[in-house]
Amino acid sequence: MLKNVPHQLSIYSVLYDKIPSNHILKIIAGNVDFSFINELLKDSYCQHLGRPAKEPEMLA
Repeated sequence: MLKNVPHQLSIYSVLYDKIPSNHILKIIAGNVDFSFINELLKDSYCQHLGRPAKEPEMLA
């Protein structure tokens, strides 16, 4: 019989959960607004060719 297994969106979400909440990078991510990166890098991404890119803010 098959088990009901919740669908995992990404392995990164599992890895992120393994990082302690007091880790310096989690603290920085929770306190710094990186949304300016999207505007700063918008001309670096092609709007019409290739597959959709990941948001630069997410990659930071």
